[in-house]
Amino acid sequence: MKNVKLKTALLPLVIAMPVFQASADDNVSKAQLEKQLEVISKRIAALEGTEKKSDSKTKFNVYGTLRPTFGVTSGDSEDSWDVGDALSRVGFATSRELGNGMTAFAKGEFKVNIQLNGDFGEARKAYVGIKGDFGRIAIGKQATMQYNIIADPVDIFNRSSTPLAYDDASPFRQQQLVSYGKDVGNLSFSIAGQFNKDTDNEGSDLVNAGLKYKGDGFTLGAALLTRDFAGTDENTLGLSASKNIGDHYIAASYQDIDRGGNGQDRSTIDVVGAFQINDNYKFKLGLSNYADDLSAFDTAEVTRINTTLEWHASSDFYTFIEYQNNNFKEREDNDQVMIGMRYNFDYKF
Repeated sequence: MKNVKLKTALLPLVIAMPVFQASADDNVSKAQLEKQLEVISKRIAALEGTEKKSDSKTKFNVYGTLRPTFGVTSGDSEDSWDVGDALSRVGFATSRELGNGMTAFAKGEFKVNIQLNGDFGEARKAYVGIKGDFGRIAIGKQATMQYNIIADPVDIFNRSSTPLAYDDASPFRQQQLVSYGKDVGNLSFSIAGQFNKDTDNEGSDLVNAGLKYKGDGFTLGAALLTRDFAGTDENTLGLSASKNIGDHYIAASYQDIDRGGNGQDRSTIDVVGAFQINDNYKFKLGLSNYADDLSAFDTAEVTRINTTLEWHASSDFYTFIEYQNNNFKEREDNDQVMIGMRYNFDYKF
């Protein structure tokens, strides 16, 4: 802001100086006037360059996505109609160059619950960090490594409960996280710990570490998640892979969740594909399985199949129609048909 005020104050003087000189000599030639005009242009450009150079150290953007849905869930006993929301959100992100190759950054992202009066405010992400040649450090509410490495490659559908099997078992974002990440060539390493003084655990309540390799049109990932629960620990090993084939995309993820063999072990499998039909239409297909060792009364074991057709009217807006079958092992099966719209925006300053 100081540079803008300085530029405004100096601009009349910059322009006037050659004019005063020309006014003192009534015999100024056309060539001399053109030369003086060139001087004015150069001085204005120099001031603008100073302003841009100063502002370029700070970046700020506001982004969001609104995702209303309307559909029916049909079971053997009843049909249920509902207007829902597929994780609408609004957020901001900012960064500032600190020098010596270091950058400070911050992000705040908040839910917009369209099905609940459009209520706004519950935080999805809220953190501050610093990055440089040493890597990336952040503190606050962030995505877990388990989500970034295992779930994100298969998170392609337009619903709140996605990825389809991962959603039943593992965390997406966690508060009170301290995270570190480092890229070495095509390989990325990341680790995070959750620290909450209000729990009975000594040290961290959650530790999540992982590796991700980015190749030519493909990724491979592995992550290990450890969580402390009352009376037991939970250890989750996750694996993921994705591949771009022209305009098409396929991905898969697997998790083995061990709670000490006490009848609570679980596993998840998600396999997805996105196929570009033409410039406007995309078809998505998914198969998932969530399995557990619980009794017939308690089990939530389920196999899901999802098919989605999207119409992309622009880069910011698309509509879709989706069908999903939920085949439970011990509960009543159901079918879901849903339509929805999605509007994205992202403004950079």
